[in-house]
Amino acid sequence: MNSIILSSRAPLGARAFFSARVGARDPGFQRCIVSAVALISAFTLLLAPAQSFAGTRPHYGGTVRVLVQHKIMSLDPLVESDYAADRDKLGNFIFETLTEIDAQGHTRPGLATSWQADPTRRIWQFQLRAAAFHDGVAVTSAVVAASLKTTSPDWKVSTIGRQGFSIETPLPVPHLPEILSLPKYWIIRRQTDGTLQGSGPFRLTEWQPGERAVLTANGDHWAGRPFADSIEIVMGNSLREHLMERNLGPDHAVEISLDQARGLESTSQSLQLSRPAELLVIIFRQPGRAATPPVTAKKAVDPRLREALAIAINRAAISNVLLQRKALPAGGLLPQWLTGYAFLFPVAADPAQARRLRNEASSGGPVSLAYDFSDAGARIVAERIAVDAREAGISVQTYGDAHINTKAGRRASNADAVLLRVPLQSLEPSAALAAMADDLDLDSETTAAILKASRPEELFEAERKAREGFLIVPLAHASQALWLNRTVHNWQQLANGGWKLDQLWVDSAR
Repeated sequence: MNSIILSSRAPLGARAFFSARVGARDPGFQRCIVSAVALISAFTLLLAPAQSFAGTRPHYGGTVRVLVQHKIMSLDPLVESDYAADRDKLGNFIFETLTEIDAQGHTRPGLATSWQADPTRRIWQFQLRAAAFHDGVAVTSAVVAASLKTTSPDWKVSTIGRQGFSIETPLPVPHLPEILSLPKYWIIRRQTDGTLQGSGPFRLTEWQPGERAVLTANGDHWAGRPFADSIEIVMGNSLREHLMERNLGPDHAVEISLDQARGLESTSQSLQLSRPAELLVIIFRQPGRAATPPVTAKKAVDPRLREALAIAINRAAISNVLLQRKALPAGGLLPQWLTGYAFLFPVAADPAQARRLRNEASSGGPVSLAYDFSDAGARIVAERIAVDAREAGISVQTYGDAHINTKAGRRASNADAVLLRVPLQSLEPSAALAAMADDLDLDSETTAAILKASRPEELFEAERKAREGFLIVPLAHASQALWLNRTVHNWQQLANGGWKLDQLWVDSAR
């Protein structure tokens, strides 16, 4: 088998896609080489962790109190969640994956210390490190195999002794190590009473679904004990008093929306913004498609009407006005700073062409568009879409829905289309697009093309195919905002909004 070398490399979007072979044929690509180098340099600098205050030293102890926006009802990745991104941030403290993607997009060992693949990239072998679950049971190949089979039943997972195992996939998956870093592939030991055992740096010691979680430091973690004694997660609380007083009080970190962040920019508060990463996207539902539960929309929207709506939307206004200049217009699924090719997808509005397409369509609507009823930002974006559509002669009716963020909720809805926020789950493009394929419920052919992509050109083609027919209409890539207390040290918010807290500590004296 061919060994995969664990060495530093440039992000996928800045590698082969801008090769001399391609650039020689297209002057536009040559200019992109310079832009890509600048992006990589800026990307590395922006991801540097925050430095501690002068004269202070990291120390053990204390409880970190974190407020998250939404109510998390389950930590099980196999259970659909209305707010999976928040669940994954919490779950990453408790559960671990075989591999990790670091702040620069490089693949690093996690529970697996090494891996290698055969020439076809269908059979991979992994070697595990010595680690234990929170109840003291060893992380062995048998437990890992059971966990992976539960997540991906179409994989053939076989043990090789106590600490080795192999994965055989139906199709070649050149970036399997990167994909295994996604939260979907947390290594979980499922006990007969339904308890989930993880091996992460914190163990779950108190769980009140939708209300509160308390995590306690795992002193036996293979990478060493975290600095904080515990992390308390409080879910779905109002921030009204915090925002009025411009003070976090006893809380250490709070997720806030972009409109709330605007009021804090002129203060001395510590505000962290990710890069524009979270995708706002319209998905047209497809009646008659095999699904459980079945799709129940009355009829498919005319493809010409879908295209008309896509080019009628003023993405610049959505990004600059509604999203407070903390977003960028999106024509593709992945952001430009991650891939380097997103500029090839058009984002400019063309109302005149939209009107012509609307006149050619069998109907001008109405098109019903559902959004998360608890998301004020999604509501104003949906209303803006309706205004832009009206100027092109298209009628769009918007309304809030309680469970539009889950696949089951979308399939049960009567809406023609839904407006979603899709997180960027990885800083590695192949893994990020694979995760989106699952979130967007792409068809099996498109998903297979994403998994088989070994070069940036192939990933671009897979993304282009996913956008065919305007069933998926990207709108913007938005930043995520985090408000930190000044007593917090070394809280690292990654470019995609993820949290890396291996060096986190709090200054209790403050």
